[in-house]
Amino acid sequence: MTSSPPSIHIAGRPVGPGHPAYVIAELSANHGQDFGKAAAMVRAAHAAGADAVKLQTYTPDTLTIACDREPFRIRGGTLWDGRTLHELYAEAFMPWEWQPRLAALAGELGMHCFSTPFDDTAVAFLEAMDVPAYKVASF
Repeated sequence: MTSSPPSIHIAGRPVGPGHPAYVIAELSANHGQDFGKAAAMVRAAHAAGADAVKLQTYTPDTLTIACDREPFRIRGGTLWDGRTLHELYAEAFMPWEWQPRLAALAGELGMHCFSTPFDDTAVAFLEAMDVPAYKVASF
């Protein structure tokens, strides 16, 4: 006998087999350090029918150290070749002070907002925001 995987609930909404698709829009680093662009992406996610937006909660210093040594440099002929991990994360991270504002905007539009925390300080921050879920980071 086979059984279907269990459903989960995000802010009271069942997600899983037998339920409508739960569409999550990932903002990632696409904001380019521009709050207006991040807010526009939340609005675009709503217009596209997304149920939620997902952020990433980290700082460059919680992921790596500012170091020019070879293990901390990106190699391999990519767009970021020769740059340090710290430099890249400094450009990509979402300022934490934006996150409550983006969550409020998502809520006004009827969407959920949650995040991927990358360390315990991020979890504490998100707990204070009362996010309905967490997405576990996958590298």
